[in-house]
Amino acid sequence: MEKMNSQARILEEIKILSENHVCGLSNKELAEKAGTTASNVCRDLGIFEEYGWVTRDDKGRCRLSAEFGGIAGQIMKSYKVARLELSREEERYATAMQ
Repeated sequence: MEKMNSQARILEEIKILSENHVCGLSNKELAEKAGTTASNVCRDLGIFEEYGWVTRDDKGRCRLSAEFGGIAGQIMKSYKVARLELSREEERYATAMQ
């Protein structure tokens, strides 16, 4: 595996965590799957924890948090707001044409 920079490694770790959500992963397992060191994973997970993006179960296994999943909900909310604004603009335009 080609050496990744830290940004690419973090994105790879997020992808791996999403693929292993139900069982979660230990730091060692995540490091092995990401092709990096346990110290890198430990540092990266510390950042994820600061943002509330990972949780640990009673065995210390990590998984992405509901807060991380909420990011997709925020994106969907943005689309709804955009559709509503577009609909309002269309209505104003149609009214002005009459």
